[in-house]
Amino acid sequence: MLCPELIGRSAELDALTAALDAADEGHGGVVFITGDDGVGKSRLAKYLSSQAADRGFEVLRGRSTCSAVPAPYRPVAEALLGAARSGVIRAMPDMPVMSNYRAALGSLVPEWRRPGDDTGHATPMVVGEALLRILGRPGGPGGLVVLDDLHCADPETLRIVDYLADNIASTRVLCVGALRTSEPSAGLDLVQAVTARRGGTRIDVPRLAPDEVGAMAAACLSAEAAPPAVDRLLADCDGLPYAVEEILVAAASSGKLVRDESGWRVNTDVSTRVPDSIAGSVRSRLGALGSPARKVIVTAAVLGRKFDWGLLPCVAGVTEPEALDALQRACQVQLIEPSCTDARAFRFRHSLTREAILSDLMPPELASTAAAAADCIQAAHPGLPAPWCELAAELRALARQPAEAARLLVTAARRALGQGAVISAVAALQNARKLIAEPSVDDPMLGIEADEVLLEAFAQSGDARQLIPLARDLLARLSAADADPRRSAVVRLRAASARPENNPAAAAANLAAAADIAVRLRDPQLAAGIDAVAAQNALAAGDIDLAVGLAQRSLDTAQAAGLVGWAAEVALKSLEVAGRAHRVRDVSAARAAFERSRQIADDHEDLGIWRIRARHELATLDMLSDGSEAGLREVLRLAQDAGASDIGTIIELQLANLWSLGADLQQALDAARQGERSAAQIKAPGMQALGLCLQANIAGVRGDRQQVEAVAQRAERLIPGEPEILAATWGQARVLAALFRDDRARVLQADAAAAQHVSAALAARRGYSPPQGYAALQVPLLSPRRVLGLHALVQAVSGGDGAGAIEQARAAGADVSWNAGCLAYADAVLAGRAGDAGRASLLAEQGAEHFASFAPWWNHLARRLVATAAFRNGWGHPSAWMRDAAGAFEASSYDQLASACRGVLRRAGERVPRRGRGSAPVPAQMRSLGITSREMDVLLLVAGGHSNAEIGQKLRISPKTVETHVASLIGKTGKSGRRELVAHAARLAPA
Repeated sequence: MLCPELIGRSAELDALTAALDAADEGHGGVVFITGDDGVGKSRLAKYLSSQAADRGFEVLRGRSTCSAVPAPYRPVAEALLGAARSGVIRAMPDMPVMSNYRAALGSLVPEWRRPGDDTGHATPMVVGEALLRILGRPGGPGGLVVLDDLHCADPETLRIVDYLADNIASTRVLCVGALRTSEPSAGLDLVQAVTARRGGTRIDVPRLAPDEVGAMAAACLSAEAAPPAVDRLLADCDGLPYAVEEILVAAASSGKLVRDESGWRVNTDVSTRVPDSIAGSVRSRLGALGSPARKVIVTAAVLGRKFDWGLLPCVAGVTEPEALDALQRACQVQLIEPSCTDARAFRFRHSLTREAILSDLMPPELASTAAAAADCIQAAHPGLPAPWCELAAELRALARQPAEAARLLVTAARRALGQGAVISAVAALQNARKLIAEPSVDDPMLGIEADEVLLEAFAQSGDARQLIPLARDLLARLSAADADPRRSAVVRLRAASARPENNPAAAAANLAAAADIAVRLRDPQLAAGIDAVAAQNALAAGDIDLAVGLAQRSLDTAQAAGLVGWAAEVALKSLEVAGRAHRVRDVSAARAAFERSRQIADDHEDLGIWRIRARHELATLDMLSDGSEAGLREVLRLAQDAGASDIGTIIELQLANLWSLGADLQQALDAARQGERSAAQIKAPGMQALGLCLQANIAGVRGDRQQVEAVAQRAERLIPGEPEILAATWGQARVLAALFRDDRARVLQADAAAAQHVSAALAARRGYSPPQGYAALQVPLLSPRRVLGLHALVQAVSGGDGAGAIEQARAAGADVSWNAGCLAYADAVLAGRAGDAGRASLLAEQGAEHFASFAPWWNHLARRLVATAAFRNGWGHPSAWMRDAAGAFEASSYDQLASACRGVLRRAGERVPRRGRGSAPVPAQMRSLGITSREMDVLLLVAGGHSNAEIGQKLRISPKTVETHVASLIGKTGKSGRRELVAHAARLAPA
């Protein structure tokens, strides 16, 4: 499973190629390739050798070997012998330049000797000069000398390299030496000396980044991408290409990594050992330490990859000086190294080094050492604060003490949940469950306790798929154990709050059962928790008034209890419901609720997930107010790190929706597809359908009617007959496809169908269960409210019931963000029709301002729709609007819309601008981004530092049209703003 290509080495390859180019032009040099063992130094040298051979260079390669008594000239002799065998250097004995050096080289390559040659011996200077004369001879092809493993090189070879460094500059010869930097050596001393006097250059090869490891694994497996399970298998490769290949080979040979019809998969039932090549090296170095030091390093391996050396005397039973002596010797043989971030810590250089040591321990030795280490840690760190709790759990498991290990893991999981680290908590609990399942553990309540914490983890991550069956199982076990009924009530509350829209009857039953327990026990704490969950469920069902009332009641109880412990969490749930309910009525009240929620969460260290939720709500308000995405991006990162998959999926859809309003539709499409995949993974078909709806919207903006139909029908099949989804596919995707093709008949047809679905959705909202895994109030800017704004505009300009459509949209809370722009333009049409031209003009300006925060170019579409009415009723600036819009649409290849704008001007008797096409040629790379010749005109003028007004004068277009072109260029080139665009454009401008 050797990797067929070099991954992540473009910078290093560029530097080596540049050195070869220089040698080819008569400027030879010495280059050292340095880095850790296994990082790929030899791969780079081999690649360079192949490249040099392709150019016709004579290539010599040799490798040093580490031994107690190194053989003089070992790598140089190997290189020359290989050249003689393969005929790389032809007619060597008969070359005129050979006469003075034949005796010296003949001592290294006997077949090059001739009768009568002197019996002199080689010296480093003579051999070095001979290499330069032969490889760099006039008229010759040039030469490359590659000397690998110079950290093991004999002194004579190092002197040859030193000689070459001082005398190679005027030749067509390149000398490349590769060596490790992870250990002191005479070779490394040479590198430092040569580079210090500028006699050579050094290329330090870094370890691969995680994404590069994945790419290398995919290349090894001949797959497009490495499956996640393979990525986890390679977690211990430490970014070393050699380790990647060795681990994959070992996994494949053991049956852990197998390939079937569906591709590569990891068989978790099979364990694989450390690759023999790595284990043998570690075993040899460990044995060289001697018995006392070996015991210290074995103890260190049991403690972990990174370990506190202060624990070693206690666990290994040695003195501090003895422990430090062992550590120093282990550093010298490259088993461990000091930690650069902690003065008390050391670490094994590679994860596989530690695993190799552990794999050689007999089970009794491993168990007794691990138990002693756990005892020492618990004595040194009472209460086991993180990370000592996790380490003690690992050691108890190694010591074959599963119950003790499981209890520690449950404690660690509780702490992780309090910090919002759901992924870490679930991982700890899954390990605890495996330990509890061992035959030696006979404690049913320990298993229940672990699963209660796991249930909370699933609730925080929104994983209803796993939560519901676990809740059922826990209720049965709690009943059998005759446990405190409060524990059953908490389980029922978790189940009732897990996407109640999926099964409202089951959610109601769980709430009722929990309420019975609260009444029976007269427990106000439990009653407040029930009110908070009931408020969440009422909001999901669309009953806003009931949701607000229940939330206020539970909040009052929590505040009376002082907002500590259980009361803090109840308050957070209540405030979240109140904020979401206010969001469609009073944004300032919503923001106040979410700010209060964030303050409470920040005041409690054990409410980490609520800090993420509160920030998500505030970021959503920012998005709704001005189209800001920075807050959502930050919360998405926090949610992904914490494993809050519900929040993460919602944000992916929100960002996709926001970006679908802008110029970078590919970014929007990628995000919508990711949101769809994420929703499928967490079994949320409603959110999955919304991801498809967004993809259909993007196809609609592109005017791709065929793609709109294909994707819309997929969404409609996912949840058949669902009015929310049908409203989106008809009122957004199909309407947009018709609008961007200027097909007014299809616009009205699709809008009429959408209106029926919107009415059905709104009429059924009270007491209605929305699509599975989705509540409309939780995902702002999605259907049906975005449909309502567009519907109102279409009705107003087509002479339909515009007033009724506007009223319907505002009653549903749709008069925010992008929708507000549509409604303002619709209102403008009605005001102009009523004879109030001044108000109509003011409303049109307001519409433009609403669109400006999201996507200024939507103004061109809205103005194309209202321009005829504006001309007829004398409001706004329809003539200027249509000229700007025609240029913008033409630049964006919306030819039907550009033609329609010119048609509006023609019918109004206004001057019609000629079709403007750019004059600048578009390079292939820019053309692949969709950049037009007119945009290229603008880009080249941007490179010259011209303002929009100056560019408009030069191209005879308005500054607004220039602004549209610049926004489109920023989106297509992926730049963050005009400044980056200017820098990018400057590289394209002719000198």
